[in-house]
Amino acid sequence: TFKSYKVKITADVLNIRKGAGTNYGTNGTVKKNEVYTIVGEKKGAGAKKWLKLKSGAGYIASNYTKKV
Repeated sequence: TFKSYKVKITADVLNIRKGAGTNYGTNGTVKKNEVYTIVGEKKGAGAKKWLKLKSGAGYIASNYTKKV
């Protein structure tokens, strides 16, 4: 089973995607140094991994995050 963890955003602004990939539409943004809980991971276009936000807003690219 997946164990949730927290990440800190390293990009100035990062799009939240509605699905796991850059081919999905955006659903807002997250900003540098904000911390989010990740509840899932998926493979998809445009990033090493897509991280599912606990809030349910969507996915963020793992390339621009750091585990905390």
